[in-house]
Amino acid sequence: MSIKSRLRVFITGNPGVGKTTILLFLVKELTNRSYKVAGFYCPEVREQGRRVGFQIVDISTNERDWLAKENEPGRIKIGKYTLLEENAKRIANITLSSISKADVLAIDEIGPMELKIRSVRDLIEIMLNSEKPLISVVHRSQKLLEGKTYTVTVENRDLIKYEILDYIVHNIGK
Repeated sequence: MSIKSRLRVFITGNPGVGKTTILLFLVKELTNRSYKVAGFYCPEVREQGRRVGFQIVDISTNERDWLAKENEPGRIKIGKYTLLEENAKRIANITLSSISKADVLAIDEIGPMELKIRSVRDLIEIMLNSEKPLISVVHRSQKLLEGKTYTVTVENRDLIKYEILDYIVHNIGK
């Protein structure tokens, strides 16, 4: 497999437009094309229609744990959420161990919560500094990084995922 290095694709946009959904679509499509994808994503958790927190999920193993949850004791808070550092560290270590075997890396997301937890921040830094192709969701408040950035909107989300996939497949080769 011939993979070009330093491909960087960033996905940004307002909350709720489908950034994570697009990232997971890309992971599935790349996996279907025999690429090994390693990384993590952080889906929100809802109870009775209300968001109560976020989990962190390792893409390779589907192992998951809490990243942040409301009404929990802890030292780091963002808004109403307490960051659960030990839980996140466990998943970050699983993800870290799978990076060396991966063809493509994926992050959801580079944002305030993830960057406040040292183990997750360190993992993100390792992934950003890797020579491997990277796809990442970037929180709208974060400074944009060097690479190709796609802004997802409600209007373009159904088509932009195919544009992003075509760009990635064309640039990583097989």
